[in-house]
Amino acid sequence: MNNYKVYLAPLEGLADGPMRKVLCAHGGYDLCFSEFIRVTDLVVSEKTLLREIPEYQNDCKTDDGTPLRVQLLGDNPKTLAQSAVIACNLGAKSIDLNFGCPSRFVHHSGAMLLKEPELLHEIVDTVRQTLDPKYALSVKIRLGFLDKSEAPQIVKAISVPGVEEITIHCRTRKDLYKTEALDWSAIRPLHELTGGIRIVANGNINSYQEACDCEKLTLCDHFMCGRGAFPEPNLGYVIKGEQQSYPLSKVLQTAIEVIEVFSATTRTEKTVMDRAKQFLGYARVHRSELTPFFKDFCRCTNVADGLKLLENQISKEELSVHEI
Repeated sequence: MNNYKVYLAPLEGLADGPMRKVLCAHGGYDLCFSEFIRVTDLVVSEKTLLREIPEYQNDCKTDDGTPLRVQLLGDNPKTLAQSAVIACNLGAKSIDLNFGCPSRFVHHSGAMLLKEPELLHEIVDTVRQTLDPKYALSVKIRLGFLDKSEAPQIVKAISVPGVEEITIHCRTRKDLYKTEALDWSAIRPLHELTGGIRIVANGNINSYQEACDCEKLTLCDHFMCGRGAFPEPNLGYVIKGEQQSYPLSKVLQTAIEVIEVFSATTRTEKTVMDRAKQFLGYARVHRSELTPFFKDFCRCTNVADGLKLLENQISKEELSVHEI
């Protein structure tokens, strides 16, 4: 048996409250994260936190009991620290600082700050000193802005005493999500620079074998997973070697749950269907056999027809399995 821990990534624009509810119910994750909460020169309001993080109503856990960590993004040390305090006063148990988001729309935040190790240090140090020690603090980064040779300086800058974990996405900001740019091995020498802070490996870890390979190269036994949670709804369990990958029928059943969970919110029918299409769109990236059905599903405009299509396809998948 391994001692793997698996985290569900923040997934901005993909894993909001309702989607986290579905993914965590199946995933077997040890921790999940909110989408980043943007902090400017003004502290974040309680209203914003409560709106964006429905898990506040459940002791900062998803309905299945997966703990949630609140992630903040910004460049102002003082307002980030004050916002972290507000988030924890509302009920958060831990805070994550996002220096890994590669989007150019975050401007002077996220991975854009990897060019400024001194500012990174100031932010992390200020938040850690301001936040009560009983609340865990973690930091998410990439290997660098332009080149992975920047990683040692970045890791040293954020390795502030009292930080619990550093999650490292094994690409630079310049690399974005290019498959060929992924470099798990770059993490290995960074352990000796953290002062004992645990490193969590992130990037294309979507199976038990990939986790084993990543462990050998990185010396990490904690992993963060992202888009792989859509084609493998039970990804956390799969990585831990506790379950086999879901058959297509169960992936499709999960899509039904996506529709049901989003339908229970105030979102419009179009939004509900858009989120179901989003789920299936990411699922078929790794489960190409879903592509013909996905094309048909994308033509569907209402929930009733969408559910009918899914139920019919599930019946076909289950029948084909029995025939085999």
